[in-house]
Amino acid sequence: MRLADAQWIPSTQHQTWDALMDPEVLQKCLPGCIKLERQSPTEYALSMRANVGGVQAQYEGEILLSELKPPHSFSLAFEGKSQTSSLAIGTAQITLSPKDDGTRLAYTVAAMAGGTLGKVGEQALIKAGGKLVEKFFTAFIDQMAKVPRVAPPPEPEEPSRGLTSSRWSWLAVAAVVIVIVGYHALFK
Repeated sequence: MRLADAQWIPSTQHQTWDALMDPEVLQKCLPGCIKLERQSPTEYALSMRANVGGVQAQYEGEILLSELKPPHSFSLAFEGKSQTSSLAIGTAQITLSPKDDGTRLAYTVAAMAGGTLGKVGEQALIKAGGKLVEKFFTAFIDQMAKVPRVAPPPEPEEPSRGLTSSRWSWLAVAAVVIVIVGYHALFK
């Protein structure tokens, strides 16, 4: 199964990034999510209930983030297993960019299912996956619309280099110029 689309989020790019990294926000917005806990800066544990093609199950799994380029893009891999021997695995690429006083969130998701879940057929999986994504974005957009906009943090300043990094270096240049001018004035 493969899903690709884009959504407009009514918040700044850095606020959207922060929300996508926040397990509390994600738990509120992800349909059927029972718990979502951060295990490390790039790993989350997930527990959720889902009904796909008549197969209802509780899944335990994990989400691993990679290729993080805040606040522009990241990739993730996910895996969920149920006690009924259903399995869902996949990857997603997320790209954020400023658009119309908000953020354009583009995504591509590729997923596969196995076990009982794999037997429901690709069309049922695409339909269920599409509904899950639609419900997530409806809740996420509503959540972000409630958050007051905050200006992005300032970019870190580049360290000064060369003669501009110290007033003593300018004093040394001025002393050299004075010596050269004085030499030519007095001895020529």
